[in-house]
Amino acid sequence: MQENRPQCRRNAFYISLIYFIVSVAWILFSDVTVASMVDNVDEITSLQIYKGTFFILATTLILYFLIYKYFRKMQSQYDANLKQIRKNREIKESLKISQGELSRYDMLLSTIVNSSPDAIFAKDLMGKYILFNNGAANITNADAKEMIGKNDYDVFEPEIAKQHRETDKKIIDSREVVTFEERNITKDGNANILLVTKGPLLDEFGEPFGLFGIARNITEQKEHERFLEESKEKFYNLSHIDKVTNLPNRLYISEVLAQKCAMEVPFCLIFLDLDEFKIVNDSYGHRFGDKLLFEVSKILLEVFDSNIFIARMGGDEFGIVVNLSDKKKLERLMQKLHHKFSNPFKIDMVDIYITASSGICIYPDDAQSMEEMYQASDTAMYKAKKLGKNNFSFYDEEFKKEAVECMQMATSLKQAIEKSELELYYQPQNDAQTGKVVGAEALLRWKHDDEMIPPDVFIPLAEKSGLIVEIGSFVLKSAFETVKRWRELGILNSRVAINVSARQLTHLNLIETLKNMIKESGCEASWIELEITESSVLENPKLVISLLEQIRELGFSVSMDDFGTGYSSLSYLKNLPIDKLKIDRSFIMNIRSEPKNQIIVKTIIFLAKELGIHVLAEGVETENEHSFLLENKIDSIQGYYYSKPLPLSEMQKLLEA
Repeated sequence: MQENRPQCRRNAFYISLIYFIVSVAWILFSDVTVASMVDNVDEITSLQIYKGTFFILATTLILYFLIYKYFRKMQSQYDANLKQIRKNREIKESLKISQGELSRYDMLLSTIVNSSPDAIFAKDLMGKYILFNNGAANITNADAKEMIGKNDYDVFEPEIAKQHRETDKKIIDSREVVTFEERNITKDGNANILLVTKGPLLDEFGEPFGLFGIARNITEQKEHERFLEESKEKFYNLSHIDKVTNLPNRLYISEVLAQKCAMEVPFCLIFLDLDEFKIVNDSYGHRFGDKLLFEVSKILLEVFDSNIFIARMGGDEFGIVVNLSDKKKLERLMQKLHHKFSNPFKIDMVDIYITASSGICIYPDDAQSMEEMYQASDTAMYKAKKLGKNNFSFYDEEFKKEAVECMQMATSLKQAIEKSELELYYQPQNDAQTGKVVGAEALLRWKHDDEMIPPDVFIPLAEKSGLIVEIGSFVLKSAFETVKRWRELGILNSRVAINVSARQLTHLNLIETLKNMIKESGCEASWIELEITESSVLENPKLVISLLEQIRELGFSVSMDDFGTGYSSLSYLKNLPIDKLKIDRSFIMNIRSEPKNQIIVKTIIFLAKELGIHVLAEGVETENEHSFLLENKIDSIQGYYYSKPLPLSEMQKLLEA
């Protein structure tokens, strides 16, 4: 207020001075003017009155103007001062509010930081903590307040603290925020794994003045991940590893094949199948068979390099992925492998001889996908089996044509039943001594497009496609009806033999089927002889023996076909409920020049007679064969020596004659 007094005095002086100057000027000027204009005293008096009035009015206006201007200026200054005072008050109040808000924000931030389970901390450039929350204290087992001003050496193992210091320096120098995992060990030995984010603290000029960090304890998470990984590995092994051989399984090799095909690099797949493994399994049991599979896997691992992928596909099948496409090299490798199978496998003190058939498919020459590789190698493997087993075969495009032809033939065979293209031929069975017809065998023939399809072509196809049961039912029905008719005509008083396949034999409804056919056809079971093969017995001996006993109880006679071509025949001979043995043609052919075959045939005849079993030789074609059999007391003979298989009409004429 005192600062404004000089200004006030100056303003008063200026107003007084202006008033003085105007007044003096007016008096001098107005008096001179009046004196010069008027001489009359009365007029001068009047003018003096007017002049005085005007002077008062004029000076009043001037004073008003000057005072108004002064007070207006004073008011403006006052208003400005008042505004400034109010502003100062607002600033003061704002400062009070800001300080309160800052206090609240500080409390809020402190609460949040200390409530977080994560470690939140900050350090200065010397590595001393300037912030250390409760989360950090929990992880390190330290006191949060006491850690302010301390460094990592006060809480961690020296080596860990040194690593932290080096890491912090790199982060500050890089001016970058980084996230990483680290393993911590505190001084009290507490170990944990942390997920850490660290970054530099920068001032307004971009210069670092410290480092901040946020760390989360992920020890339990890591343990859980490790558990899941171990579980995943165990599950992977369960789903990808074969328990019997410890080799990869079909799923595993399928993944490998898919990857190899995607790489478009030449390689080959070897598909190996053990020959007659089922017989070993059925004879010695599955535990024994599993041990044999394990020994085979050891042979495969021994023959092939460690970088070659070997898997058990299932059953007695193995898949081998080889990074070779050169057929000569593969041939040498396969010869080495199959040579190993010439030696016996010793299982539980038993020497087992078993062979293998292998099919080889080369990518991309033979196939371009995993599915095609499987199909091609499988086709080649079956070709190897046809070559005589314990063999190997490379895939050939002709195999595919054969496979297509087989599929087409299978379709035609299915239609053959509906189109009545199948018919039965009959081959007489003659008494060896008299030559009289003492029976016949019903043989299936297929006439397709005016061409006779050989049985050795379509019968295996029927078995493989599953049509053999349906075809077998057709054969039984047709033969039963024919035998019934012949009996009514009185032209045949002996049995007719009908072949029953292995698939038919083990079919669930065989016994019921036979009962129904007897009832429907009117044919008696005693008029029929059911033929089974030795190999069908060996597939499941206990089941087959039980079925044969039931068949005989129905009144049927039972004979065993192809005797001597299978395994362990003599061990089953005494237990099999059979009435007749049929010696296979392979022992009869050229018997006069085959001393070993002579011994085998003589032994079979002798054993059968001792066991009370009728003996028939099939496939007899020459006089030498016939005479030898006659000399050795064979019971009956079947073959071209007496007659070829005849159509129904011709067979009926033969019987009528």
